[in-house]
Amino acid sequence: MPELPKLLLYSLSINERQYSALDKLVGKETSAIRIAFIENAADVIPDSAPWVRSIRNAFIRRGYQVEPIDLRVWQQRPAQLQARLAAKDVIWLGGGNTYYLRWILKTSGADGMIQRLVREGKVFCGWSAGAIVAGPTIEYFQAMDNVEDAPEIVLDGLCLTSITIIPHIDNADFIEGAHMANMQLQAAGYSTLPLGDTEALVIDGSHQRIID
Repeated sequence: MPELPKLLLYSLSINERQYSALDKLVGKETSAIRIAFIENAADVIPDSAPWVRSIRNAFIRRGYQVEPIDLRVWQQRPAQLQARLAAKDVIWLGGGNTYYLRWILKTSGADGMIQRLVREGKVFCGWSAGAIVAGPTIEYFQAMDNVEDAPEIVLDGLCLTSITIIPHIDNADFIEGAHMANMQLQAAGYSTLPLGDTEALVIDGSHQRIID
């Protein structure tokens, strides 16, 4: 686990206070912040293109320098992928299928790159699936995501934090699966944090707080 990780993990939406917390983690003005947008969790979600684009555009409208990075394109070019990620201030992982996201992070080598870069001080930002994979495991989310969408099951998370985020705890479409995941993870001995769709967890080294 990184000694001084800087993470912003959220469930669905992000508001002005949460954007400001991201800026503070980076330590730069919004317009100077470069973000690698990894949106691959949505690859296996039907009709996801409009909401993927909408989320990306919200960051662009606020003034961030956003570069979408499709890990499928970089699977055979790890050195170039490493260079692109290292050139950014923030590595952002989007929502979708957690199991598929974890698989493509592994098969592209991005998982190890992200772990090293966060240890070196890069800020990690993730929502929904992107927030889940930041923790120690992605097990027990089968009621929320289709495991069969992943060519290979990789259950270990990125271990950027010891906390497993449970997103969408107040979302009618996901609430049953979210509560089931929370109970199973706690029974297995994991530390969990359920988040509502307007909440975000900010981790700045040893300090953490929830912003809504």
